[in-house]
Amino acid sequence: MSIGPRPDWLAEEAEISALLHAVLDRFDQQPGAARHRPVLLSAERFVPSLARGATAADPSWVLVCELQRLGVLRVRAARSHPLDPPWQGARLAFEPDCEAVLRQWLGREPVEPLMAAWRRAIERHAAAFAQGGAALTARRIEIPGRSAEQIVQAFAAIGALRGPLTLRQLSATAFWGNSKVLDGRAELLAALFPQLQIRARPIVAAVHLPASGRGTLFVENQDTYTAAAAGFPPAAAPLALVYAAGFRAAAERIRKRTGALLHFAGPGAPARQAAFERWWFEDAEPLGPCWFWGDLDFAGMQILKSLRNRFPGLTAWRPGYEPMLQRLSRQGGYRPSSAGEPAQSDPLDTGCPFADSQLLPAIREHGQLDQESVCAPAR
Repeated sequence: MSIGPRPDWLAEEAEISALLHAVLDRFDQQPGAARHRPVLLSAERFVPSLARGATAADPSWVLVCELQRLGVLRVRAARSHPLDPPWQGARLAFEPDCEAVLRQWLGREPVEPLMAAWRRAIERHAAAFAQGGAALTARRIEIPGRSAEQIVQAFAAIGALRGPLTLRQLSATAFWGNSKVLDGRAELLAALFPQLQIRARPIVAAVHLPASGRGTLFVENQDTYTAAAAGFPPAAAPLALVYAAGFRAAAERIRKRTGALLHFAGPGAPARQAAFERWWFEDAEPLGPCWFWGDLDFAGMQILKSLRNRFPGLTAWRPGYEPMLQRLSRQGGYRPSSAGEPAQSDPLDTGCPFADSQLLPAIREHGQLDQESVCAPAR
């Protein structure tokens, strides 16, 4: 295709210039060298005056036809009524080999493909990473307002940080105060910096200690924990209460001083905190039986199962679950799909006889029931 020189009128025709810039935007998204098909644009959409009637459209259509004469585009007419204007429904086709000329006309340099720019930045900083940063090339990481060079340079700087730091601390330090860039990327970081020590974030657990007690109750949800600390249900009053946001209480590091941080409250905290910590962290004499009370659903049963691995002998708390069982069997529960929640996996068994013989069968038959439904006193 032979394309003529830049027409003198182009600088004064903002609408036509915008059309040609839109074509280059498409080439920037998918470079012309990799294309075998033309860019197709709706004439009436990208030359708006064509949709406003003959008075405004005729001059613009003349310019479009001039671009066709110059070899920049081809008009693909639509099948229409003989009396319809020629631009109605027409599409403008721009062949890949027009890109270089349009860039010259408009003074626009080619934009390097995003993945190519990402890999080029990694090559420039390869010495900072294990195996030349191979783990970083698999997937481009985007941070709004930051170039590939800036992002890779920030990754490279992590190797010089001294710690150990948590992932959130590393992220905030390296990535302009953003603490969440490295969330879910611990494996990537380990591949890039095998010697880097990353400190696990301590799990923060709230513990409410009564003046005297006869056991410990793990509570899944915050509202239920605060209600129990305030005295409802009454059966929870003599128990030490623990809240650590569901599955966190079942994490492997929960019973290590470096892995958990316990915050104490309640009238028994001053006198009983030390004994509670000895049991929790040093596997000393327990303060009595351990129970769990959470949502009557598969996720809650999975938490129960996992907690039993961390706190041997722990079982489902009957005073909390029995009212939920009665309500579930009487009124039915809900299914995750009906509440916009993802489906939960049946743990099949928990090792707790009460849960396995009564709670799990009820969930399978009637659906699930959230703990908050029975955690407040009736008014």
